[in-house]
Amino acid sequence: MIQRIQTVYLLGAIGMLVLASFVGDLFYYVTDEAIFNFNGFGISKLSLDNKELITYATMPFCVITLVLAAFALFVMLSYKKLNKQFAYSKILWGLYLLTIIGVVVWNYLIAPNQLSGKVIQNNYGSAFYFLVIGLPLVHLAFMGIGKDKKTIDSLNRLR
Repeated sequence: MIQRIQTVYLLGAIGMLVLASFVGDLFYYVTDEAIFNFNGFGISKLSLDNKELITYATMPFCVITLVLAAFALFVMLSYKKLNKQFAYSKILWGLYLLTIIGVVVWNYLIAPNQLSGKVIQNNYGSAFYFLVIGLPLVHLAFMGIGKDKKTIDSLNRLR
């Protein structure tokens, strides 16, 4: 109904999710044998002189982020039913947070088992930071939708 700033926040979150899908690595490991890059399309193994050795075809992470982006677009376009938009934005925030927690758990618990050699260094990449930047945007959109819902409810009480 009112749909002010939360549209901008949701568009920003959609942009961050798309960037996380296609730009950069979620995290990477440097071992004594090779460099392993975990990005939106799977895992790639590079030799230490940056020649690509192999690419593992795992379930692409970009599918998860693009589904979240589509759901954020759905939340943004469901502005005519404010109560449902509020509920959907709460679900979006929870799913987004679970995605970030899943990436962190994957980095610390699952990814080291998929490597060969002794781990020398591991870092988060730019795609992870895009994900983290999007979470406050989703939260601000949720708060804006809640503020609009509160305003509409108070106007309905005056009638």
